Amino acid sequence: MLANQSINSIESVLDLAVWLEKHGQVFYEKARDVATDPEVAALFATLAAEEGKHCAIYTDLYHLYTGKSGEGEELLGEYGKFIQLLINEIVKSLDFEDVLNHEELINRALLFEKNTLLYFAEVKPFFRGKAGSLIEAICREEKRHIQRLLERRNQLWENSK
Repeated sequence: MLANQSINSIESVLDLAVWLEKHGQVFYEKARDVATDPEVAALFATLAAEEGKHCAIYTDLYHLYTGKSGEGEELLGEYGKFIQLLINEIVKSLDFEDVLNHEELINRALLFEKNTLLYFAEVKPFFRGKAGSLIEAICREEKRHIQRLLERRNQLWENSK
């Protein structure tokens, strides 16, 4: 993608983490609102709430590590433009205006969750101690998100037979 750019500071790592979680939360809230299957809507509502919790954790870590507020709407940190490009790449699957059914919605959510997990797995080494434990815990939650989405998609497949 941008070979000469790298994420090499905790500030930029957390910057992207905050924005990923914000975008994920908005996606899940919109998906919840358009889902016609009550179980799918409930799943998206739960995932939206969890993304909100993750965002709060990363915002707090950002403040802890940088002494700056992580609450602004503009990108934080020294790699703002690069981070915005990364975010655009990861969250482009979250646009669902052309989505026709629940399976497609879940597939887009799966792509987002997998990309998010991949990102966090790559940046985990930046963090030690309590922060590292928090990142690891959120990675486990991201894996659970993927599992829940896969299970729901499989149930949709079974019900359509």
